[in-house]
Amino acid sequence: MDFAAIETRSRAARAAGQEVVLVLGLGFVGTAVAGNLARAEGKRGRLYFVIGLDRDDEPGRAKVARLDQGSSPTYANDPSLERVIHEACTVSKNLVGSNDPRSIGLADIVVSCINLDVQREAGQVDQLTVPTEGYAAAMRMVGAHMRPGTLVTVESTLPIGLCDRVLYPALCEGQKKQGVDVAAQPPKLAYCYERVMPGPDYLDSVNNFWRAYAGIDAASADAARDFLSQYVNVEKFPLWRHKSTRAAEMAKLLENSYRATNIAFIEEWAKLAEGAGVDLFDIVKSVRMRKGTHDNMMLPGLGVGGYCLTKDALLARYGAEKLLGLQVAMPFSRSAILTNEAMPMRAVRWIEEHFHGALAGRKVALVGVTYRPGVNDTRSTPSEIVGRALAAQGATVRAYDPLVTHWDECPEIPVAQEPKGVVAGADAVIICLPDPLYRPFLAELLKSELRPGAIVIDPWNMIVDACAADFARRDIALKVYGRGDYERGGAR
Repeated sequence: MDFAAIETRSRAARAAGQEVVLVLGLGFVGTAVAGNLARAEGKRGRLYFVIGLDRDDEPGRAKVARLDQGSSPTYANDPSLERVIHEACTVSKNLVGSNDPRSIGLADIVVSCINLDVQREAGQVDQLTVPTEGYAAAMRMVGAHMRPGTLVTVESTLPIGLCDRVLYPALCEGQKKQGVDVAAQPPKLAYCYERVMPGPDYLDSVNNFWRAYAGIDAASADAARDFLSQYVNVEKFPLWRHKSTRAAEMAKLLENSYRATNIAFIEEWAKLAEGAGVDLFDIVKSVRMRKGTHDNMMLPGLGVGGYCLTKDALLARYGAEKLLGLQVAMPFSRSAILTNEAMPMRAVRWIEEHFHGALAGRKVALVGVTYRPGVNDTRSTPSEIVGRALAAQGATVRAYDPLVTHWDECPEIPVAQEPKGVVAGADAVIICLPDPLYRPFLAELLKSELRPGAIVIDPWNMIVDACAADFARRDIALKVYGRGDYERGGAR
């Protein structure tokens, strides 16, 4: 929508008692935040008039165009998202899209949902780049356009120290360009890290989940508390106020690094179980009976994907060293990232061993492309690691995933929405994702479509009990992460 129309509608909304909120970045998090804020209700109706701002480039303009047409800028496997956005854009008319940074000046509150990526070569965690200057430039832009007194909240995952050392000075710099005396009128900056959960409850995870926050000062923290309390279900999910933005930044990084380390921990036990002839899935389920201490123990799997667990420990160390001048090693957390990154290559090695290194011309089927069941997010997926490694050795790799029509990270690997054509006649199959949608048909499909001499990798223990005996009779090899309790034909 053009700026003049947004300005007119913003003024009308404010006159009607609505606050104007601008969401900066219409990616995976920003889309959920914008939709959630647009549906927030008060005693007199919708609480907010929401502007979704994205970059003025081809991808950004495409997102804004979809939003203004009443569609979600980003796909999610949550039908409520499309419904809420369509209603907000076409019925209540309190959600619009913009590529014009002047829209920032219309807002009472700015919510930043910009991604901050870690750039590094695979297989090492010592040399990396974090483009913090890009985020600082965004904050200078916000400061140069926003009205004094506007609350700016940041939901992105950040290195420790970025808010106080980089973002706040950039915000002040932008305000000074307007002639604002930031000593007399300091900007309000708060860190309210997101915990958006992909899947069918994607939209509700914004406001029906525990949220935490901190401010650059007490006034900022108070303003963030008041804002969050308006749309988060605080009666059921009380807010947590951190003592500083650094503490909040560390909290976000710690919770994701903890999960990544938990996953890496189970990998060495999976290898032990395979050698010892036991079923680690059965063992872990028994250990999980100890509620409160062991019920979050992970199960074996192909690896770790997605945007958070693959990088957040690195952001912690980067912030500590580059922004705070601390010398920290963080060996467990950093080793976990390398362990998780190496997990998918076990599947590749098993296929190499099966075919004695001769992979050229072999047909390989990947079942699942996304990093998690029920989402279409393909960032940093284990499927990408195995797909690229096998293709580099001359294998013909195809993939099945009903949620993906084009694999942006691996455009050379075709993705089909029907499984039979991908699996039929394959020399090797890797079950890359434990999606419940696959369970009703996958075992029978593999038994009917694979030919003798093939190999199936089942990192998730999805089909072994249904297929082991049949595969043994037809000379099809089966390898399962964490299960050494079966020989060809059945359990020991």
